[in-house]
Amino acid sequence: MTLENSDRFQELKKWFFKYRLRNGVEGCYPISGSDKERLWNGLQKTCKEKGVNFFEFDSKTHRILMQASQLIFFQFLFEPICGITHEDCNDDEDNDSYPVKFYFTNSPRPIILQVEEDEPDPEDEGNEGEMSNFLFSALHLCEKGELLHVTDEDGETAFFRGSSIALVEIPLEVFQFENACTHKDNTRVSK
Repeated sequence: MTLENSDRFQELKKWFFKYRLRNGVEGCYPISGSDKERLWNGLQKTCKEKGVNFFEFDSKTHRILMQASQLIFFQFLFEPICGITHEDCNDDEDNDSYPVKFYFTNSPRPIILQVEEDEPDPEDEGNEGEMSNFLFSALHLCEKGELLHVTDEDGETAFFRGSSIALVEIPLEVFQFENACTHKDNTRVSK
């Protein structure tokens, strides 16, 4: 067992629960490692249930009661939101991550996640990479009320209620075209 996976490390690590509700309310609460584990395991199931389904957890100063059916987005963060978008603080041109913008049905403001370039898993033929897998799930597997997920560049997983997503903007650089060649007219053809 590595230190990162130990219960003691998880409890000492600071976690934050970032969310957006259907009515546009969004925020971020500091939570304990044990609450993070409990919410991680419980929310994915609870969000699929019909009817009124509340869950509760403690932040540093408040006990929070939230209705899971009103969550359209949530993410567990290692560190708090700094209030600056990635583009504001990024002057490195050789960036290994790309901003993916998620627009929801209730707000013109996107949630932006930094993701790495897709890397297909050579041992798993169905795993084409994080964003390719997200697109496949959204296009072919997502049913009403179901949660989709994306893991960002920091390894933090964000969950989205599929029926609340209006638009997703994914930079083309995220997708690898190893099995394609480019013609003079910039069209791609499979090899």
